[in-house]
Amino acid sequence: MKNKNLQRRHLVAGGAATALLAALPMTSQVAHSGTSKSATLKQKPIVEGIKAAKLPNQSFANMVYSRLGYGYTPGKFDSHTWFALSGNDNAAKLRNFVDQQLAGGVDTDLDNRIAAAGNFETLNKSLTQLWVDYRIDENNQTSSYRPIYEMKRLKFTRATYTAYPLIERLADFWHDHFSINGDDLYARSTMTSWDRDVIRASMMGNFRLFVSRTARHPAMLYYLDNYNNSASEPNENYARELIELHTLGVENYYGLAQPNEVPTITVTDRGGAWPQDGLIQEFYVDNDVYEATRCLTGWRVNDFNSAGNTGAFLYDDDRHDRFSKNVLSGGFTNFQANQGQADANYLFALLTRHPGTAKHIAGKLARFFISDDPPQSVIDDVADVFYANRYADNQLELVYKELFNHPDFANPTYWQSKLKRPFDTVVSSMRALRTNFTVKPDDDNSNNLEWRMDDTGHYPFEWQAPDGYPMKSSYWMSSTALIQTWKTVDWLMDRSNGGVYLTPNRSRMLSYFQNRQDELSPEGIVNFWMWKIFDTRPVGDWYGDPVFEEAVNFFRQRPENNSFPSWPADKAVPFEELEENNWPYYWHERLRGTISLILASPYFMQR
Repeated sequence: MKNKNLQRRHLVAGGAATALLAALPMTSQVAHSGTSKSATLKQKPIVEGIKAAKLPNQSFANMVYSRLGYGYTPGKFDSHTWFALSGNDNAAKLRNFVDQQLAGGVDTDLDNRIAAAGNFETLNKSLTQLWVDYRIDENNQTSSYRPIYEMKRLKFTRATYTAYPLIERLADFWHDHFSINGDDLYARSTMTSWDRDVIRASMMGNFRLFVSRTARHPAMLYYLDNYNNSASEPNENYARELIELHTLGVENYYGLAQPNEVPTITVTDRGGAWPQDGLIQEFYVDNDVYEATRCLTGWRVNDFNSAGNTGAFLYDDDRHDRFSKNVLSGGFTNFQANQGQADANYLFALLTRHPGTAKHIAGKLARFFISDDPPQSVIDDVADVFYANRYADNQLELVYKELFNHPDFANPTYWQSKLKRPFDTVVSSMRALRTNFTVKPDDDNSNNLEWRMDDTGHYPFEWQAPDGYPMKSSYWMSSTALIQTWKTVDWLMDRSNGGVYLTPNRSRMLSYFQNRQDELSPEGIVNFWMWKIFDTRPVGDWYGDPVFEEAVNFFRQRPENNSFPSWPADKAVPFEELEENNWPYYWHERLRGTISLILASPYFMQR
């Protein structure tokens, strides 16, 4: 009997994957040889930039599911479920889809899967319970890492099996916007609360309240050092990121200027820190960061040095800067002396309701969901809705509806204009192929997935800088990110437990071909999988398509033993041989490898 591992390596070292990529037009690609499947991952090609051919005849439904979720999911998010939505045209169906997704509801399949896992112990614990059990851990029962372990892995399970993927995509966005390093001591022990009580509890509501909740949580207080910000020893870390990342954004920075040198705009807001004449700075300068820092002094956590030790927010007036302050006011006082904690409340109102913040958030949302270079009309219109509803309880929900239902959201010019990030690629592969894998806190498969995803650079909640995981496609076009992503998807195709594969490709295909075995040729098999993966079947099938042709060539290549020829493209593979994975062709291995190649194609990697 031949060595199967050697046979597999030889099989995947053929030239099909190279041709699969090279057959599609790209702006910049460094050529490499012997680069199909696992061998590709060992060669580490350098991809400087990809502008690949788009999926032919992509449907409107496919575009929506890819942007507002994690792609096609058989029986849940496919062409049939799209046509079943009420509405006479795509615009009406999109409105109904967005409304349903944002409304949420009971997620029965996901809830049952989590319950069956039986080991997500932190999900219903309050912030104080998490603090006591995992930060203090008086009874020495468990590790402080337990909450972050659960949140990292639950993120995969939620994204893959939820009936409301738009909720998960929005959570992705806001976790990156208010980014913290999940492995920090105070974040890892309270991460369940950060995800549940801050991100998910706020992302449909009012942005000012959202910012306030992030600022008061121990994970953020410690991550950006505001717990250590006092009148005698000011620490500007949090105030700077609050302005540069969370609200106004660096595009509204006026440089090394004094407040009285900054152009002003007139707003209608009054009271609190708003100047009575309505004139405020259009942009911010460094002095605004310093003054904001003073507003936030005295903010602490009820921890080891405080009575109660609950982990909750604690305001310490003795550490607060009681003097008057000026933020965005041209240098004139707009925060009166001795206001205590009201300084911070007024600061949040001033920053979150500034017109510049509306433009910053609108731009980020458009770049996340549409394109790295979205239409300016979308940004302007979404910013207008954000600003007009700045006092509304459902401000952000209204913003999303404006964005997703905007006419330019549906403009085909911008379809498939972004590269999927590694997490999105892995989850969309699991969804499209019906992978049965509950990613849990403490089993071998889940540990293996974490190890592999770490290598992609996109494992949830591990970005250490406060700017969040990059959303621009160019960042994820590095050879490391692409290779390790393909390697992870490849592992999902190959992984089995006692012969039961996490991704049941063989059983799914054999069920379809059971009564049509004469169609089980390399061409028939690849045609079937491209149909299933992309939820479309062109007129005349996929024949002639470059991805199709190269995948067929890969599947039918000759075995390592030169005594056996390449399999004819139109000749049926013996049903029982594919089922048993017999030597010399090892059809099941070829099948898994071919599917992995299709998933590595630009058709699948773009959204």
